[in-house]
Parts: sequence; structure tokens; C-alpha cells
Amino acid sequence: MTIIFIGCDTEDITYPKPLSGMKISFQEKDFSNQIQGCNFEFLSPTYAVIDSATQGCNLNINYIPFDATLFLTYIPVDTGGLMNHLEYSRKLVYEHSIQADGIEEKTIVNPAHHVYGTAYKLIGNSASNYQFYLTDSLNHFLRGALYFNAKPNYDSLKPSIDYLMVDFDTLFNSLEWSTITEE
Repeated sequence: MTIIFIGCDTEDITYPKPLSGMKISFQEKDFSNQIQGCNFEFLSPTYAVIDSATQGCNLNINYIPFDATLFLTYIPVDTGGLMNHLEYSRKLVYEHSIQADGIEEKTIVNPAHHVYGTAYKLIGNSASNYQFYLTDSLNHFLRGALYFNAKPNYDSLKPSIDYLMVDFDTLFNSLEWSTITEE
């Protein structure tokens, strides 16, 4: 019985590199920007920049390090009624359910500033991975939707989404409505 061992030099073998995502460096949070719209103001991180082309009560806030934009739409409650705004916002969120694997809802309650609403985290490869609405139930309604300027890939975007959710929690907690006087 003859046994032959054949070996090879391991220095000449190349192995394929595993797939990986880009490395994102997250900076320390600093919320010194005071963002003001027509009837609201809130704190925003220093790396967030308002789009100079934004007009009226709507704001586009660019998160430059993430190549993402938060689109904010302000609507007075008396324009269309609160229930219509709530239902329309919910409809816009659930239109993404075709691509989303799940939708997590978070209730927002800040009675000190009369801020109430719902935030939606869309899990999966949907076009928008985070949306919310905020209202005082009487005069103000603010809707937000986060979009990344990239092909949806939730696994790659998740660290950035989780990082930005802290910014949105700060927005929710610092939001103050302007006083509307009744005539």
C-alpha cells in the first residue's frame, strides 16, 4: 500500500475577501443648532444643515455625514383637520410596507411642550426608514420623513438610522410650538 501526500505552498493561495460594508465614524453628539420654522423650533445636531432652497414652513434638513435628508412638512391643523392629517401620515408610512419587513411604532408624549405624535421605524429595504408626525392637537401639525441618497439596503443603513434616531428623540423633546393668538 502506497500513500502519497501532495502539498502546496500556502503563500501562493489567494482567498476571496468577504463582503463588507463601509465603515462609518460617528461623531460625538452636539445639539447647538436651533432650527426654526414658521410655527416651531427645536434643537438639531451641529452637522445638520437646512437646505437653503427650502421655502415656506417646510424644511429639508441635510445630514451631510450620512448623505441623508429629513423632509419636514408643517401644516396648520385648521387646514384639512387633524384627523385627515393623522390618517394621511399613517397612509404614507404604510405605503412603504410593501418593501418593509416590519414597522415599529413609538408613541411620543411631551405634555410640557404640548407635543404628541407617533414615530415609525421601517425595518427592511424601504425607500424611507424613519417617519413621524408631531402635533399639539389644536393648531400645529409637523410631519417628518427620512430618506438616504442611496439604494435601500437596511443592513448597511441600520447603524446610521440608529444613530440618527437619537437626533430625532432630541427633536421630539426640544420641539416648541409658537403661540397662535385667537382673533
